[in-house]
Amino acid sequence: MKHDCQTCLHFKRAPYEAPRTGCYHPDLMVSKQKDPVLDQQQLPGDHRALNLHGDCTKYEARPAQAPLWKRLLVG
Repeated sequence: MKHDCQTCLHFKRAPYEAPRTGCYHPDLMVSKQKDPVLDQQQLPGDHRALNLHGDCTKYEARPAQAPLWKRLLVG
């Protein structure tokens, strides 16, 4: 089954910081920081290379988002 990176739980897009777009799975990141203060220095894995054939082994689907009316009632 082919997986799309856009629907993966670990994919993050940062249009204002193009190099920061990619796979943030802990095992696939280029550099990991132990201190949460240094999160901005983390480099994600290249999602295009990792999912070249659409068969990423670390793929996890994002959870479905609740309907708008439920989110408004909760918040």
